[in-house]
Amino acid sequence: MPDTFIALTEDEFDQQYPLVMNHINPHASWSYGSDTDDTTGCLFETYGEELEFVRQQDPNTIWTFVDGDDGDQYVINGYHLVNRIGYLISKAPVPEGVTIEVHIPMQTDDNDVE
Repeated sequence: MPDTFIALTEDEFDQQYPLVMNHINPHASWSYGSDTDDTTGCLFETYGEELEFVRQQDPNTIWTFVDGDDGDQYVINGYHLVNRIGYLISKAPVPEGVTIEVHIPMQTDDNDVE
């Protein structure tokens, strides 16, 4: 049976899948919930100690932040290697048989359109 596909907005993702802070790197990106400069982010690197931590987590709580072929970026559940930028770990697991995608459009200059 094929997976159930769900597309979430960034806000829906934040609400349904709260993230684990990166306790290894105090300068990690992908911070949310506070606008202060001292907030540790949630993004884990694709190598070293951070990757080892990611690989030790429940596979249903791992998310991969990727560059899309269309120039935008995406967060997709699961551990992926292709086009990866980094990894996120959620506190809530994704149910078995579900594929979730969060589209993150990149800013474009629409002033050139007439």
